[in-house]
Amino acid sequence: MANHPISIESAGGEYMESVVVLGWSVQPGAAVKAGQLIVTVETAKAATEIEADRDGWLAEIFFDEGQEAPLGAVLGTISDTEPSQVEEPEKSASLAEGRAQPVKIPDQPVPVKSQQKGGRVIASPLARRVARDAGLDLTGIAGTGPKGRIKQRDVVAVLNASPKAVAPPQPVHSISSAGTQQRPVDPVVLLHGFGADRSSWRQVTSLLPSEYDIVALDLPGHGLEAERSVTSFEDIVFDVSDRLEAMGIDRAHIVGHSLGGAVALGLTSFGKVSVRSATLLAPGGLGPEINIDFINGLARSTTEQALERWLTVMVSDPASLPQGYARAALRQMQNAGVQEGLSSLALRLFPDGTQGFDILKALQNLQVPARTIWGRADHVIPVSHSNRVPGHVATHLLDGIGHVPQLEASELTARLITQTIKSAN
Repeated sequence: MANHPISIESAGGEYMESVVVLGWSVQPGAAVKAGQLIVTVETAKAATEIEADRDGWLAEIFFDEGQEAPLGAVLGTISDTEPSQVEEPEKSASLAEGRAQPVKIPDQPVPVKSQQKGGRVIASPLARRVARDAGLDLTGIAGTGPKGRIKQRDVVAVLNASPKAVAPPQPVHSISSAGTQQRPVDPVVLLHGFGADRSSWRQVTSLLPSEYDIVALDLPGHGLEAERSVTSFEDIVFDVSDRLEAMGIDRAHIVGHSLGGAVALGLTSFGKVSVRSATLLAPGGLGPEINIDFINGLARSTTEQALERWLTVMVSDPASLPQGYARAALRQMQNAGVQEGLSSLALRLFPDGTQGFDILKALQNLQVPARTIWGRADHVIPVSHSNRVPGHVATHLLDGIGHVPQLEASELTARLITQTIKSAN
């Protein structure tokens, strides 16, 4: 059996050092044909589709959706023979990073050194929580999860092996002027808007401090959670709350965009997660008005041209959309099978063309650091809704920005998110 690499060396002569994986069109174990789309990656300026160069079977995936890969790196492999067994992904690992990656898990996991990105130890939120409570420094611990990810079992093994030799906790931030150590940063949970998925945050996540434990989730009915059926706004909030609880996250900083902003505030009212701070980008639920044509356009578009027309509505300058953005977005929606569900969900969330949920009171009652970010050129949710934000919540109105500040002003958005989190610590 021979495995052949899947990689990208260049894209139209464009200078670049790395690419970001947008999505795999097939999963390990699936048969592929020469010329078939295998994976879509994003360079600095465009989305690039990589096709199979031969018939065979997708054997392995080395870089997951949302991960950055060096130029020329092997993204995965195609095998000449059908793999004998491909196991299901280890759900706790995929949820912890807001991604799903089919991997082969050996009967007895072999510990390997945890990979780091920008100095950040790769560990599940539950492992971080257990280590934090025990005063254990994760640096140097060998992980048995996919690609060396530190799992809860690895932390427990270290504690059981040497309960008296646990190092004191290392503060993420500097010691305060009063001489007391500040708590490590709680996980940062990112919630996307209607019709999007967790990949919509990729421009921002790379700009956040490396010590932050980022958890980007797909809302039910979206992305890899397309099969999660919900019938109301409250269902969405409870679903997100339950998944965070299952991941061992009981405290978190929440960042939400549009529908995700409303869900973030819903978590403060009837979720089980203790919200440490809230950063809300053009949040829904502050008024009845919404561009229902845009909502329906996203849910019903079946061609790249149609979807691109609607995607330009959400930005102030259409040039801010990367080349191939609509094509990549449509493929992801079609591969996940979300469109039929989105149309049904839109009817429930936006009855008669209005926002059928109201989270203004939750915003008014918010007792943690919070801020809202709005684009003055927002054509999806009226920027006038920002006038209803209570005085104790910081409000930023951005000139020349539309409905998606995380795409149109990613650096500023990342800075404001960081400021909100720091103010809670």
